Amino acid sequence: MTNFLSIQGRANLDKYFDKNEESYSQGTILWANQAGGKFARNNIVNTQSWYDLLIEGKNNLGKDLTLDYQAGAIIQDIRYQSTNAIADGLNVPNRFNLNFGTNLSVTDDFIRKQTQSLFGQASLAWRDAIFVNASLRNDWSSTLPKPYSFQYPSVGASVVLSDLLKLTGPLSFLKINGSYAQVGNAADAYLLQTNYSYAQGAGSGFISRDGTQAIGNLKPEITKSLEFGVEARFFSNRLGATVTAYKTNSINQLLKLGLAPASGFKDQYINAGDIRNMGLEVVVNGTAIKTDQFSWDLTLNMGLNRNKILSLSPDIKTAFLSGGFGRSASPIVAEGGSYGDIVSYRWAKDKNTGQYLVGSQSSSSTVSEASVSSTGLPVATKEQELIGNFNPKMLLGFTNTFTYKGFSLRFLIDARIGGIAVSGTEMNLAFSGIPEITAQKRDGGWVLPGVTAGVAGADGVTLIGAGKANSTAISAEQFWQTVSGKRYGWGEFFAYDATNVRLREVSIGYGIPVPSNFFIKSARLSFVARNLFWFYRGSSILDIPGIGKRKMWFDPDMNLTNGNFQGVEYGTLPSNRSIGLNLKLSF
Repeated sequence: MTNFLSIQGRANLDKYFDKNEESYSQGTILWANQAGGKFARNNIVNTQSWYDLLIEGKNNLGKDLTLDYQAGAIIQDIRYQSTNAIADGLNVPNRFNLNFGTNLSVTDDFIRKQTQSLFGQASLAWRDAIFVNASLRNDWSSTLPKPYSFQYPSVGASVVLSDLLKLTGPLSFLKINGSYAQVGNAADAYLLQTNYSYAQGAGSGFISRDGTQAIGNLKPEITKSLEFGVEARFFSNRLGATVTAYKTNSINQLLKLGLAPASGFKDQYINAGDIRNMGLEVVVNGTAIKTDQFSWDLTLNMGLNRNKILSLSPDIKTAFLSGGFGRSASPIVAEGGSYGDIVSYRWAKDKNTGQYLVGSQSSSSTVSEASVSSTGLPVATKEQELIGNFNPKMLLGFTNTFTYKGFSLRFLIDARIGGIAVSGTEMNLAFSGIPEITAQKRDGGWVLPGVTAGVAGADGVTLIGAGKANSTAISAEQFWQTVSGKRYGWGEFFAYDATNVRLREVSIGYGIPVPSNFFIKSARLSFVARNLFWFYRGSSILDIPGIGKRKMWFDPDMNLTNGNFQGVEYGTLPSNRSIGLNLKLSF
């Protein structure tokens, strides 16, 4: 527009099609319940449209002072359509085609939401050493109640001390910065009102109500963050470090919680009051060797985060995330606790001695010391108790990059320290004696150290025969079928320390020489492999007497679901190892 002002507009359309088919042969337990088998086909069309308009300007306000500014508008439109056809039962066994369906049902879902935004930001720079910036954005989201609007500002400052001071010695660059910002987020579509669905059936079909209770007073999530950092480089930039400390408070965070059946709904969303996160991030990088033809660069990064739930809502002080998961363990939210806490049934202990409890039984309807004997089997706690938190205590990454002439070698080792993960798959398989650990003690003679829980006497309160040392032998089959709970088991027995160290990525590349006058300006061929192998994996958190701890056999990065529900896997697909070639051409 002018020598100091510019304008640009962009339009982007992203559309993808996804087709899924599921087939279950006749007799497949839990899935093919009707004769002939089961077949399903799902077609998904996802369309995202993005339009933006941006005005940018830069002005010199004096000899050493410059002003940069931007203002713009964005429209983001998302449309999702899913058509799902299910043939539950096939006229011709294992003939997986919808035409052969004996009970054919079709569902057609459509979701649309739109966000419109206005934003502006400005930055002042003095001598390219002191910077002050501020921004303000306002969003209007179709998923919120009227007036659909929410805004979030930010302000920050940074000072390059090395440009203002005469540095001597090894320090070659020093910068400090601080900022305060708010970030807003709307919600998924159709949460404001109770939704109804139509399904085919006798006569004109059926209308059913959605199991999620509407949240008419839905508020946007707002995260307020305060951040301070220091960046320094030494020895002519051969060694550098960045340290950042932060504190965030998430206000009105949207959580999905379970409801009692008497409410008429399965679950509900709430705007949680205040969840605080505090953390530290450190990045250290350096060049160990540098010559005309060879270099060796290293980067080490570390992240720490601690969170606490300061408040939930006036009516709810503790709840299961996403309704909980009764088969092994469940993440919960509770005031005073931490986001990511996991509860499950545990091996109960005697309150007085701290020893494990084993079951008791009476050989007579008239309970007496003489009639009570030990079953030799573990006893579960009456209620689910806290067993850990799925969040890691620390994340580490270590990258090495070697270059020689046109060749390069890069490998990344990362580590997750702390946190727990519960394996519902192992719990399920243990009931049938499939995991290797169940091979131990199969011949019996396994006496668990502990004391008897006792049997309630005539008054229903006094425990008869409690506190006696266990001497009853059991077998592995009795033990594992008890703690797996017929596939609704006690999560503590299948919980693992999620600590792991792995070779996350290796890449070997070569820059292919091209003539200077060739239409291809650069070419690079790379071999890339990801998720290669483990250096270390954590062990089970419970040291089972007579068996000991066992190594974690699954990838703790794989969870039952995404989002809030983490730390539990149940029949989850294993993580992938990928190996491939990449050719990058620039024109």
